[in-house]
Amino acid sequence: MDLAERTERYKAIEEKRSRPLIAYATSTRPMVKAMMAGDAVREFIDQIDAIRNTNSVDVLIHSTGGDALAAWKLMSVLRERFEHVAVLVPYMAFSAATIFAMGADEIIMHPHASLGPIDPQITITLPDGKKRQFSYEDVGAFLRFLIEDVKISEQVHISTIIDRLFSAVDPLNVGAAKRASELSSSVGERLLLLHMKSVEEKARASQIAMDLNKSFFAHGDAVSRSRAKDLHLKIADDDKQLEALIWSAYLGLESYMELRNPFNPFEYLLRDSTIAARLKPTAPLVLPANTPPNLIDQIWKSVAQQSIQNLAGPEAEVEYSVVNAVVESPRIASEFRTKGKLSACRLVGGNIQVSGTDIEASWHRVEIPTLTNVPASMV
Repeated sequence: MDLAERTERYKAIEEKRSRPLIAYATSTRPMVKAMMAGDAVREFIDQIDAIRNTNSVDVLIHSTGGDALAAWKLMSVLRERFEHVAVLVPYMAFSAATIFAMGADEIIMHPHASLGPIDPQITITLPDGKKRQFSYEDVGAFLRFLIEDVKISEQVHISTIIDRLFSAVDPLNVGAAKRASELSSSVGERLLLLHMKSVEEKARASQIAMDLNKSFFAHGDAVSRSRAKDLHLKIADDDKQLEALIWSAYLGLESYMELRNPFNPFEYLLRDSTIAARLKPTAPLVLPANTPPNLIDQIWKSVAQQSIQNLAGPEAEVEYSVVNAVVESPRIASEFRTKGKLSACRLVGGNIQVSGTDIEASWHRVEIPTLTNVPASMV
């Protein structure tokens, strides 16, 4: 779906809410890397500067998260400019996106929408080069398992097991996970305190942040609208008309960013007839049983020579392009897009080797269609 149609859907929400809207989405397309990061702050500043004569703003967000400090910075720059900030969640706002939403005066969730726990995940590289992801809560769960379930209480045994734990995970990584967990709770509480001002609310803010960090058994555990209310987040009441408009705006993003279509390099490669021909498996060579040995030897030499020539030929390439993130509104729009080239060849053993090179990965402004019927207060 092109920007012109997405813009019309944003305008419909603005007319319903009588305030400007900014849409921020990071890709949730399978096999495409994307996360909330500090580079989006500059795009938000342009959006903020484009808004006039209002002290309220809505932010529609779709993301599985990223950097908690980026969430803090994004909400902070919004709060410096607007007295009232609302976050609209059509589908997913997990991890750092949940942290971002905690800074809003109200969170408007579609019935399909989910928030998520804010326990940070740490990725480490093992000596063999493999990646391992864990959180500080995993370490605590392991220790509780030893003491409460296995009933190990003697210090000498606990010390031995701790030594084994630290042989698998560097103590400095555990310390980093601990600091990340504390940071997540701290940022969440700070964001809540931006709008929770009464004595009672201030006391509740710390508990809300702690619950979102500590009370879940999995980082991907979805927090539904009713569950979010139970956690005392400021979830808005149902509004069927608004929910329909929010979902329509999300479908526009879903279509444009191809969120339901996994990025498969072979799709791009096989569109090129030259590459498709080179990747096509060679039919098995079947010779009559009475073929003379000298002829068999000549045939196999010819096949081997042809295979070597195919492998030595110039490597064909195809271009690819994926959208990693967008920040857009009826006023201005920008997107983070990755462009590159893919190539592939079939190895002697029959396996296919695929190579990819990113040539460009950056934010850039997208020309927006001329708008009509935009309320003067929002221009």
